[in-house]
Amino acid sequence: MNNLQLIEKVLYYIDEHICEELTYERLAEVFGYSSFHFHKIFSSVTELSITEYIRKRRLTVAHKILCETTGSVADICYRVGFNSIQTFNRVFKETFGMQPLEARERQAKITYRSVEEIITGYLKRVAVEGVFSMEPRFEEREEFVIAGYRKHTKDGFHVIGESWFELKNSLDAIERKNGHTMYGFEDYSEGFCPEPLSFYYMAGVEVEKDTPLLEGMYRKVVPRAKYAVFTVNGNNANGEIGEAFKYIYFVWLPNSEYCIDENALFDFEYYDERWDCQFGAAQMDIYVPVRRMED
Repeated sequence: MNNLQLIEKVLYYIDEHICEELTYERLAEVFGYSSFHFHKIFSSVTELSITEYIRKRRLTVAHKILCETTGSVADICYRVGFNSIQTFNRVFKETFGMQPLEARERQAKITYRSVEEIITGYLKRVAVEGVFSMEPRFEEREEFVIAGYRKHTKDGFHVIGESWFELKNSLDAIERKNGHTMYGFEDYSEGFCPEPLSFYYMAGVEVEKDTPLLEGMYRKVVPRAKYAVFTVNGNNANGEIGEAFKYIYFVWLPNSEYCIDENALFDFEYYDERWDCQFGAAQMDIYVPVRRMED
């Protein structure tokens, strides 16, 4: 069973439990995902965050019941899992442009997608957009240590550039294990927020555990892990790195028999002698900790 088949089961589960309290934490626990992995896979298939999908699904089901039955708005509101009639009326109008009773009177038509249609839509979207394709190699790495400048993207993704600026200004003063490698480290193990997406990012270099750090630097011990390694061709002039991340999490992972290793909630960009942003033939690698899914 691959990730896509599991997400299909999740979507059926949501439909069957639509009147209950549903959160991404609960769904991740029921289906044995880490919260981070579950968020990544779910949003890639549905194009919505879990919270957005559940709310939209509740409203779509409510609309369908309104137009097919004579039940009261209040009964339908609670039947699809809303706890407040005021909230239900407000988000219903925001979504469909009319109040619930108006939708019933007008028998307004909306698109209701079955689970099968959602999965088919994802597969068609991947077929159209999947011109960017990479096959990973698999590699095990022992524990290592990186040090650098870490910032949280809750303040905006511009902080990633700031981290690299600080690192490059400090390279000559850092005792590095390898003078030709650098890391862009996305850390999802702490401070991770799926909605809106934010996490810690660090631009760093590999060091010894006892290497003295400059003021403002952060040290991260990266545990031993097995990685899916994707080599990206190009100097990022055309957004190749972003396209690679999109492919990994939106196409490769949902269709693979691997899941994110919940004991290694991070990924990283690896830059070595092959990387030179001045040349179009540059290369870098993206490392994603994975484990094979159990049937």
